Amino acid sequence: MLVDKIFIFGLALSLDAFGVAMGVGCGKKLNLQEGASIVFSFGLFQCLFVFLGGIFGNFINSNLFEISGVFSGIVILILGFLLIKEGYKNEEECTCYNLNFWKYIVLSISVSIDALGVGFSILYKYPIYILFINSLIVGAVTLVLTFISLKTVKHIRNFSLVEKYSAYIGGIILVFFGIRMIM
Repeated sequence: MLVDKIFIFGLALSLDAFGVAMGVGCGKKLNLQEGASIVFSFGLFQCLFVFLGGIFGNFINSNLFEISGVFSGIVILILGFLLIKEGYKNEEECTCYNLNFWKYIVLSISVSIDALGVGFSILYKYPIYILFINSLIVGAVTLVLTFISLKTVKHIRNFSLVEKYSAYIGGIILVFFGIRMIM
């Protein structure tokens, strides 16, 4: 997959992590270790879930049934609509978490579950080393956006508006790609 396309997918997927990091960052003054743990875990899980989704999709495509472009487009379209729905329902403001290892894991999984679908439906057809590189790109984009989110949250006055629209934008990007894949 072209680097610009995987970068756009990474951006769409990481906007969810951006919003969650904002919620955590405005609810509590994070120390360096907590901030670094959020940034690293969000990036790692996005990378891991894209990679595992690609491996799973390759297994399905090779052993059970052929994954078509229409099927892939429908999966991406559904993921996009789910992100838009999440933006619509997202009314929470700052959240104050008592962060521990398991909360990092739960938060990381919750922002990365859609990455599994992207890996499954789009990246399954690439050789393992290309899948790995694409997964690293998605993880790096998430890492950078999460870092930016934690650094800028103190300066944003209406954080819930930014959090809501980040989900909308990510969803719209995925819907656009889903429609293009179906056509």
